[in-house]
Amino acid sequence: MPEQDQQNAAETAVATTQAPAGPPARDIRITVDQLAQLPESEEKKRWISSLMQAEVARQYYAQDRQYAMDAYNSGQYDDLKKLSPQQGVALAITKLQTGRNWGFNQADSLRSIYFVGGRPAVENDLVASKLEEVGGIRLDPEFDYEDAVDEKGRPWKKCVSCTCWPKRWNPGTRTYVAITDRHGDAVSVSFGQSDADHAQIWEGGKQIPLSQKWNFKSWAKDMYYWKCVARVKKFYAPGVLRGATIREEALLETVATEGMPAELLPPDMQPNHPAGDQPLQATVEPPETPTRRPSVRERVLEQESFLDKPGPAREPGDGE
Repeated sequence: MPEQDQQNAAETAVATTQAPAGPPARDIRITVDQLAQLPESEEKKRWISSLMQAEVARQYYAQDRQYAMDAYNSGQYDDLKKLSPQQGVALAITKLQTGRNWGFNQADSLRSIYFVGGRPAVENDLVASKLEEVGGIRLDPEFDYEDAVDEKGRPWKKCVSCTCWPKRWNPGTRTYVAITDRHGDAVSVSFGQSDADHAQIWEGGKQIPLSQKWNFKSWAKDMYYWKCVARVKKFYAPGVLRGATIREEALLETVATEGMPAELLPPDMQPNHPAGDQPLQATVEPPETPTRRPSVRERVLEQESFLDKPGPAREPGDGE
């Protein structure tokens, strides 16, 4: 009999979760009180755990939606304000939820996550910090320079390459030790002017070397370093920010393979117009002159003028 009572209690609890034959009057959900009627089992524990996770997810979603609406209404996020309110809020929620899975806070998620070519991309500094925080990898960069002369004839140190030596945290010795290859030698990743000269991308409808791109010409040292960071993540820490790529890397890949026009790049990634070029001028239609309602005097004069005009000749009998 006890087994029969337990089976009846289980059937009663399950029956309460089934939808009635007619249209439901309200949303019926399994509650903890209903699950408490079931006999103790691993399945019951999993059900209760699932209910708790679902409730937490609903609370997170409500918070994310409110935060996303505030972010969109602020008008301070370039990738959000160019969308419709529905799309902008949805994109913000997607960024918040994606960032939570990667361990980002709300501010970092909205500021540093972008979608390039349908793939999530992360700002450079966040990738470097996550390599150290999650992967326990710290980068030791080394830059190479050559003596050069700038356009105004002044000598300067021109950065021509960057080499990063990744080191991984050793809990035993509580120090960072070099990552070694199968031969026991310390590994390194490099990127320099020669690599940028050989890499080809599309810009302005033609193929040019990566070294001729505006940001590589302006901030070569920074670009070489971030390319090294991308390679460290790709080669030695693929599990960190799995599924994401560095934003700069994603933009360059999209431009190189698909020929993304410069005007489609994010505002902070668009090149400045050189001194000799004229930026495109936006065509502004002149505003329409509002139609003024004629005054009573004008309407009377117009009516008198109409009455003074000779009308068509009338034949005898017309209108009689």
